[in-house]
Amino acid sequence: MKLFTVCLCACAFIAVILAGCTNVPPTTPVTPTQTMQVFTPPPTTAPTIDPALVGTWYLKAVTGPGGATPVQTIGIQISAIFNGQGNLAGFGGCNNYNAPYTLTGAVLPNGKGIVIGPITNTLKFCADTSDREGTYLQTLQDATSYSVNGDQLSITNRGGSILLFGKTPYGVTAVPIGV
Repeated sequence: MKLFTVCLCACAFIAVILAGCTNVPPTTPVTPTQTMQVFTPPPTTAPTIDPALVGTWYLKAVTGPGGATPVQTIGIQISAIFNGQGNLAGFGGCNNYNAPYTLTGAVLPNGKGIVIGPITNTLKFCADTSDREGTYLQTLQDATSYSVNGDQLSITNRGGSILLFGKTPYGVTAVPIGV
């Protein structure tokens, strides 16, 4: 039994020695045939806020593409409130709505770049204003640019439709703004 244990230990010792002496072929480093370039976008210089845009705006008129056929909006007090921190809220004529917005920093033919949406709103149905509200919210969500001129804000969407806002809400003796 003692001889068997000695032989077993000797075999294990020799196996360990031989395992350490094996010749492992050298590995050659793999060199890529193409260089992968990492694209780092330039830092954005887009303003995070535009003080001229911040505040409560009241919709005065909506135009079709290119400013055609303006429609006055007296009768419904539609509003847009830009808080200056990327949040927009307001009343669409029947429902309250809110959405994030981002100023892109781009200078476009109709003003400065803006992206609005997605818009979320309450779900009341108002038969007399739902169509107008739907058009307003869709035009607002498709916005690409805005421009502020004094107390007038215009927001243009990708189809060329324009939302015209003023700082003053309609009163009992409201007179529509010139388009």
